[in-house]
Amino acid sequence: MATKSDILTFLLLVATTSAYRFYQDEIPNGNHVPHPCKPNYLWWGVGHANPLGGGQKNPFGQDFARYHSWTPELCRLDSDGDGMTNGQELGDPDCIWTKGTFPSTSSGLTHPGVCDPWGSEQCREANQAVTCETGEFKCDGIDSPDVINITLRFPPTRVPPEETSYMCLTFDLDMLDDNTDYHLIGSKPFIDNANVMHHITLTGCDATGVPLSEPELCNMASQGCQQTLQVWTLGMPGECVYRDAGFKFGKKAGMTMLNMQFHWTNPQKRTDYVDSSGLVLFLTKNLRQNNAAYFSTGQTQLVIPPGQQRVVKKSTCTAECTRKLIKEPVNLLTGWNHMHYLGYEQNVEQFRNGVKVRDLTPDDVYSYDNPVVHVYDPPVQLLAGDVLETTCVYRSTSRTTTAMFGEGSYDEMCFGIFTFYPAEAIKSPSCFTWGDIDICNFDETGSLNGCSFSMLFNQSDPIRKQLFDKVLDNCNSYGSCRAECPAAIDEVKQHPCFRGQMAAYVRDVIRTFGESLESTKLFTAMESCECEVKRGSWP
Repeated sequence: MATKSDILTFLLLVATTSAYRFYQDEIPNGNHVPHPCKPNYLWWGVGHANPLGGGQKNPFGQDFARYHSWTPELCRLDSDGDGMTNGQELGDPDCIWTKGTFPSTSSGLTHPGVCDPWGSEQCREANQAVTCETGEFKCDGIDSPDVINITLRFPPTRVPPEETSYMCLTFDLDMLDDNTDYHLIGSKPFIDNANVMHHITLTGCDATGVPLSEPELCNMASQGCQQTLQVWTLGMPGECVYRDAGFKFGKKAGMTMLNMQFHWTNPQKRTDYVDSSGLVLFLTKNLRQNNAAYFSTGQTQLVIPPGQQRVVKKSTCTAECTRKLIKEPVNLLTGWNHMHYLGYEQNVEQFRNGVKVRDLTPDDVYSYDNPVVHVYDPPVQLLAGDVLETTCVYRSTSRTTTAMFGEGSYDEMCFGIFTFYPAEAIKSPSCFTWGDIDICNFDETGSLNGCSFSMLFNQSDPIRKQLFDKVLDNCNSYGSCRAECPAAIDEVKQHPCFRGQMAAYVRDVIRTFGESLESTKLFTAMESCECEVKRGSWP
C-alpha cells in the first residue's frame, strides 16, 4: 500500500514535470533544446540543472525567474556567459518571437543555460555539474556463473548523409553449440557513435533469411528475420528479462543466423560519420521455465499538423482481435511506449468485459530519449477477449510541417511494446490499427475485409487488370476530369479494396511496399474528378 510519503513524492513529481511543460511554451523552441553532451537527447527542463526539470535552476532559469516571460531583455542576455545571447541559442536571434508563433529557426539550437562549446577550456569550470552519463545497466541474472556473453558489432561503417537510414548486418551462430538450447536473458548496447544512434533491433532468421556479409541499407523488416529477440532505443541502458523467462536462442531453436538492424539519425546529413555500435548479449544453457517474446499494439495511420498544442491519436486492439491472437493466458512482463520527438503523453489501457483493469504504460510525461520501462512483478495477465486501448498525445508547436507515420526520426509512431511469456500463447506479434481498420483481420490468404492484397500486387491477376483498366481507360492520370470518369470510379469503388477507408489504406500500403508507375497513375486518375465532385459539377 502506498504511504503518505509515496503519495507526496508522486504529487511533487507531477507538479514539477507539469511546471516545466508549461514553461516550454513560454520560450522559443522550448521543447526542442538539445542536451549539450548527449547527442539525440533533449533538455526538457530548460531552466533547470536537471534535464528532466525540477529542482535547482541553472543560470538561464534564474534569469527567466526575473522576467517571467520571453522579453527582448531576456532574449538579449547571455545567461550562461558563452558569448551567445539567449535568443541566438534558442532560435530567435532578432528577439521578435512571441508565444504561439514559430521561431525564426528550429535548427542549430544550443542550451542558453549551459556554456558552449561543450568541452572547451572556457566552459570546463562552468559545466562541471553537467553529467553526460546515460544510465547504468543493472541485471542480477547476468552475474550467474552459467551465463556467457557475446558481443555483436558492425565493422566501422560509413553513415549515409541522410536524415534517416536503416542498416542491416547478419551474424552466423558458429560461436554456439549446434545441439544446445539457449535462453537470451538480457542485453546492453555498445554505442560507438552516439551522434547518430537511434535504436537497435536484433531478430532471429529462419532458412528464408538472406545473409549479409557487410552492412547494407534495409527496410524496417528484413525478409526471413521476423523473430524479435532484443530491442534497444535511445535512453535505455539495456534489457533484463524476467527471472522465469528467456528468449529462445540458437540453431536448435530453428535460427540460421541473426540480423542486427541499426536506425541512424543524421539530421545535418554529415558525410564524415562512421559507426561500429552493437549489442552485448547474455545467454544461458540453463533454460528458464518459459520462452519470452515481444508483442506490440498501436496506430499506424498518423497525420499531425504543425503548430498544435495537443493532437490525440487512439488505437483499439479489440476483443475480437485478442480472441483471434491469444491462444492461452499471456503474462506481460514489461511494457513501454514508443513515439518520436513530438510525443508528449501516452498510455495503453487494459479492459475486460467492458471494465477497465489497469493502466499498463501510464506516461503522463513522455520523453522520447528517456523511456520509462514499466516492469510488472508479478506479471500482468492478458486474456483472449481483453481490449487494449492505446492513446498517444503529441505537441507540434515547434514544427512548421506536418508529421506523418513513418520510419524516420522526425516522422511519428504510436506503439505500446511489451515482453511476455509464454511465447507460444500469441499467434501474431502485433495488434495494430490503420485508422479504424483492424489489421488483425488479415486472413491466411493475404486478404483484409474482402480485399486481396496478393491480387493487388500481382500485375497479371485478371481482377486487378479489370479494376485498373476501368479507371485508366476512362479517367485522366494527368489533366482535368473526363465526363465518363465519375461513373467508372463509382463502379471501381464497389470493390472491397476501394470501398470507404479501405481505399486510403490500400493506397498507403501500395505506396509503402509496391509503388509503381501504373499504381501512381491509378490513384492520380481516381483523384482527377474530386474537385469537380466537391463543387457539384458532377452528379
